[in-house]
Amino acid sequence: MEKSTRSARRKRSWIFTIILLLIIVGISIGSSWQTKQRQQLVYTESLDKVAASVNGTKLTLREIAFYVAYEEAEVEKQAFAYDAEHPKKYWGIRLNKTYVYAAARNAVIQMAIHDEVFYEMAMQEEIELTDDETQTLKARTNEFWQDLVEDGLLGVQEADIAETMRRIAYAEKYQSIYAQMEGASYEDYDFSGDAYSKLLEKQDYSINKNVVKRLGVGSITLQYS
Repeated sequence: MEKSTRSARRKRSWIFTIILLLIIVGISIGSSWQTKQRQQLVYTESLDKVAASVNGTKLTLREIAFYVAYEEAEVEKQAFAYDAEHPKKYWGIRLNKTYVYAAARNAVIQMAIHDEVFYEMAMQEEIELTDDETQTLKARTNEFWQDLVEDGLLGVQEADIAETMRRIAYAEKYQSIYAQMEGASYEDYDFSGDAYSKLLEKQDYSINKNVVKRLGVGSITLQYS
């Protein structure tokens, strides 16, 4: 009887040990996955990762590279105004309960979605750019690329930036047309405008948070000592 009892105890002990090991392995795997998800993406190695989708059109990091460079350049101006000697500090402060880097990251993806919405509307309405608008676009694209190519930290080609800026030109033109049709101002349909928010509700869009939250906006095209 005593031998049988000891045997049963050993079995329960082994079962408990196996369960404990499985729990430890599970926690280890989960922790590893979470750590990986928190790690910032290397932008040049992640260009084909999808950041968002708008009405069936996927926006990869390649397509939103322009917005990353643009937003970092704009916020950097504020950073130098905040602390010219240590501009990096600005990215880590809170404004309106939101970290600057997080607000900039959100602006990147929201601008990309906004422009895709209006670009698609422009294509549906068969909008065309005038010769003057085309020439202006070429000049702006060349200027932006020359500023960008000096660092090479995004890993994109000139054609990638040119295509994004081409779509933006159509988006901006149709945004102006649409705002007039709706009896509203151009600003009402900016990505943070109330009128645009209502328009966005009618779109089928999504944001890939597993990618977007790993964008190190503030340190992609900027290098602080």
